[in-house]
Amino acid sequence: MKKLLLLALLTLAAPRAFAQFQTPGTGVRWTLAQLAAATGSNVVLTSPGTYAVNGNLRLSPTDTLTISANTTLRLAASALVTVDGVLLVNPRDSVKITAQANTAPFSGLTFSATSQGSRLRKTIVEYGGGIRILDNDLLLDSCVVRYQVSRIGTTNTNSGAISPSGGAPRILNCRIYSNARSGVLSPANRNTSPVIQNCVFRDNDTENGNYPQINLGIGGATPIVVERCQVIGGLYNMAGGVSVSNLLGSAGTTTVRIRQNRIANNRYGVALLGSGISAVVTRNIIENNNINSNANTGGSGINLQGGATLTGVVSRNVLRGNLWGVTVLRSSSTAPGPTMSFGDVSSTDSLNVGLNQLYNNGNGGQIYDFYLNAPDNMLAQNNDWGTNSAAVAESHIVHQVDQPALGLLNFMPMRASAVLAARPAGLALELAAYPNPARGTLTLRLPTSAPARLGLRNLLGQAVYAAEATPASGQLTVPLAGLTPGLYVLVVTQQGRSTSAKVTVGE
Repeated sequence: MKKLLLLALLTLAAPRAFAQFQTPGTGVRWTLAQLAAATGSNVVLTSPGTYAVNGNLRLSPTDTLTISANTTLRLAASALVTVDGVLLVNPRDSVKITAQANTAPFSGLTFSATSQGSRLRKTIVEYGGGIRILDNDLLLDSCVVRYQVSRIGTTNTNSGAISPSGGAPRILNCRIYSNARSGVLSPANRNTSPVIQNCVFRDNDTENGNYPQINLGIGGATPIVVERCQVIGGLYNMAGGVSVSNLLGSAGTTTVRIRQNRIANNRYGVALLGSGISAVVTRNIIENNNINSNANTGGSGINLQGGATLTGVVSRNVLRGNLWGVTVLRSSSTAPGPTMSFGDVSSTDSLNVGLNQLYNNGNGGQIYDFYLNAPDNMLAQNNDWGTNSAAVAESHIVHQVDQPALGLLNFMPMRASAVLAARPAGLALELAAYPNPARGTLTLRLPTSAPARLGLRNLLGQAVYAAEATPASGQLTVPLAGLTPGLYVLVVTQQGRSTSAKVTVGE
């Protein structure tokens, strides 16, 4: 009988323990100690500086909660904190908002449209369902957001560790890492303009799904800004870097500024997708976004896919070590494709100056620094292609010269290479191949008379010629008799350095 009575009491107590506590909405400025002392509260002081939140907690629109001391809040499994009023967190060292058990995450933090003026500084948020920001200009400054989950049991929480929807939240000086999906996510159908500055994103997308670490939809009245951040992957080969998209064709223009970031070791670097996007991509280092070896599904340093209203400027970036440097595709087979400029020497726009460094991007044994996979012409003038030879630069670009149905990339004039002398051994070899198109034989001019290894492959990747030879006065010849007319890839290795070139064999 005593055991049955105890079970009944526990059963009756459970709903009260996990019921929502809401502040009365009387304009009071609360502290955690006052919340813990309030009648009916589910906030409990468990030890000095540590509070348990044993259910849902809601801050009413006219109330304010201030946390200025170093504090830990431990939230019950599936508990939700909703801020309709103002939450001000600014401790001396840190405030940690975490789950009571790492294996039983809480539902998350939600900031509604009435919580304008909320600020979280030096706050660690972990083992929850993410931070949701609704029509709000919330400030997150010097925070850590980690170990957020995308679902609790069978209930989805969020696809972003931080998920703004509407407004222009500011995410500054934060570290955002090891979350289930994207670090920051905004929706495809609501105008949202986050400002993300001086943040570190590392190894998000622990589910290893198709989620970029920064995943943004359409912007609002102010620009989307991603600036001075590090977006670093390496552990999850499906995780992308930075994506901004307008795939629903929403009206208006999404203005984007992606500046002074290092974006490395992701499945791809920067993707701009859809229509109605005006972007400035400048002074970024975009390198080694090659962790997924499937070059058919990613690996671009910069990927542009959309229509003619995907426009803007790409300048002063370093793109190296990616599977593809730049890839450009139309989103429609009948309408023009992206019109972004990679440099126009005739422009008076101080941003439209080129000055990009594009080199050592490639896959399958060939360098692909720029792949214009659309029938529209583009400009990429005044850039450093890692060589001072126009023929070598041409061999690293796929456009109308290679396939008549493609557009022409106007990359002349080139900028004198500043990276040529510093390129590591094994990555670059200066080579001239002529005539091109060739009939009968192809002549190669090499930098030295050291022995060289030669290989020629067709577009199916099949080897049609292989040899080792010693140049005479720096020259070699490659026999072409018997080859079917068409485009081939020549690969030459000499003294530990390699390069590739496209060769057209004529009738």
